[in-house]
Amino acid sequence: MSRKEGSPEASIAAEMATRGVASGLILMAAWLGLAAGWIEVGTRVFLKNALGPGYMYLMTRHFVWSVPLANGLIFLGAGLSLAAISRRWPGSGSWIGRRMLLALAILPPMLVAGRPIYSWAWLLLAGGIAMRAIPTLERWPIDWWKWGLRTLPLLLGAVPCTAGIVVVGSWLAEARQAAGPRPAPGLPNVLLVILDTVRADRLSLYGYGRPTSPALERLAKRGIRFDEARSAAPWTLPSHASFFTGRWPHEMHVGWNDPLQTDFPMLAEYLASRGYQTAGFVANLQYCSYDAGLDRGFAHYEDYPFDLAHLRPLRAAILLEFAWNAATWAGVSIGLDRYNPILHWLLAPDRKDAGVINDEFLGWLERRGDRRRPYFAFLNYYDAHSPYLPPEGTRFQFGPGPRSVLDFFVLVERWKEIDKLRLGQNFINLILDSYENCLAYLDWRLGRLFVELQRRGGMENTLVIIAADHGEELGGHELFEHGESLYRPEIHVPLLILLPNGERAGMVVRETVSLRDLPSTIVDVVGLADGSPFPGRSLARHWQSGRPDRSEDQADAYSELPAPNPAFPSLGRSPATKGPMVSLARGRHIYIRNEGDGREQLFDEAADPRELRDLIGVAEVQPVLRVLRDRLDRLRATKAGPRR
Repeated sequence: MSRKEGSPEASIAAEMATRGVASGLILMAAWLGLAAGWIEVGTRVFLKNALGPGYMYLMTRHFVWSVPLANGLIFLGAGLSLAAISRRWPGSGSWIGRRMLLALAILPPMLVAGRPIYSWAWLLLAGGIAMRAIPTLERWPIDWWKWGLRTLPLLLGAVPCTAGIVVVGSWLAEARQAAGPRPAPGLPNVLLVILDTVRADRLSLYGYGRPTSPALERLAKRGIRFDEARSAAPWTLPSHASFFTGRWPHEMHVGWNDPLQTDFPMLAEYLASRGYQTAGFVANLQYCSYDAGLDRGFAHYEDYPFDLAHLRPLRAAILLEFAWNAATWAGVSIGLDRYNPILHWLLAPDRKDAGVINDEFLGWLERRGDRRRPYFAFLNYYDAHSPYLPPEGTRFQFGPGPRSVLDFFVLVERWKEIDKLRLGQNFINLILDSYENCLAYLDWRLGRLFVELQRRGGMENTLVIIAADHGEELGGHELFEHGESLYRPEIHVPLLILLPNGERAGMVVRETVSLRDLPSTIVDVVGLADGSPFPGRSLARHWQSGRPDRSEDQADAYSELPAPNPAFPSLGRSPATKGPMVSLARGRHIYIRNEGDGREQLFDEAADPRELRDLIGVAEVQPVLRVLRDRLDRLRATKAGPRR
């Protein structure tokens, strides 16, 4: 018996059909979201195995469960919205909704496997596939509703199972270390603090005019300050790898897109085998995370944060892009009377600031298990890295700070791509002020950390080393950022060592030293040098006798750069574009050689700290040049180690 049109039975049937369409869209959205998440995870894992060590996830290690969960929630929200539309317009709403959901489900794995720069092309392709696939699927004699209901619990249940595996794996690593060898009595703690992108000559610790580092100055009075410390590389990953292995960069397998992949023993591994608890807390998420291979030997390692604040994708990027273009077209700057916190929030980089690193480390100290074991903690701070913008709410000590949309875009959004040599003096001042404000913020946070450690008694019987992984170019030699050259601004870094017993407080070492020697120094100071696998010579030679050992093998600071920064911050002006660069610093001289075009440079940094006068052809320094050439050739002959 058919229902008459307009009858109550027909209205009820139409309402039920509409509800069925809406429910179907919600179920489809939840299922597709979870399925797309698992496909994206599978795509990333496949690429990692197919492309080898050169592929980096660049995501938290929890991505194996957080990506499906996040996708499921996002798609569920989209499904609820589309269901509401379909109830208002049942036919067109359902037609559009099914195709849109399938296109969005196809898109993530396509973006992972393809080139993100073509995201709009991938979106069009996904839409085209969805337009053809949905009619085909609708013709299949399958009850999609029942099939979705049966499989949805499996897709959803895999999320907590996978999360449990990751969490339990981390817990087991710490449990194994806690059950490991007992330490020798009296071993001191080791705290290694690395300040990412901090050049020494911009710190008041080394005589800079602005008070950028008062906390470091106070710490220096309790320890040993090194005036001529050099990093082994002008960028993060090889420099850190050298801290942990004592090896030169060319001995390891690291590149701008290649994580550390060597069997050389790591400092954390060695100390853990001697009874140390090991923990790392890092803010440089690209080159210091588990993904980069630096977590080897650390039972506890905190890198990628997992909170909603770091899931903000573009914030108001479209609005600000419009504002930038409008202001540029008008030829004016949208001025503000004072610092604007709304613009700061909109454009501030999503990164872990020094306060977060401090909290993570202090929290771990508070809850760590066996307090009788000494610890080795590694802290990496990222606050001085570009974009030079201190955290929201930070007071600008130097200069007014960014005040307009254009200021924020130059400082944050457009910094990599603009020709910085064409900036006006007001923007140059903004950049310099902002970098030094970041230094001051970082120093303030370091001061608070050590005050808190002192209050807790955490400075007693602790070896503290504070250094930077590399410096930063701010216009010298027409270069900006780092990974662009081996000139002094990029490889001359701060170094403070505070001995466990407080000895040699206020001492200053003026000889050239290499941070490559940090592992051998640490194991020497804590009394574990016997059987140490780390090459290099302990820096303790500078304070354990009245005069440092000046033998040839102990006086060199070697650095290298195989290729320029791929972010292109200097728009091709890097001398490394012509070939790999190597340098050797000894005493007051530094010798730089480009192995691509053969160019050589020699500078007397004591007389010429800005490295403006090349002495390569000066007759009086030829004996020095010959010695440096010979020593550099012998260092370059060191063989690379095996890959993992």
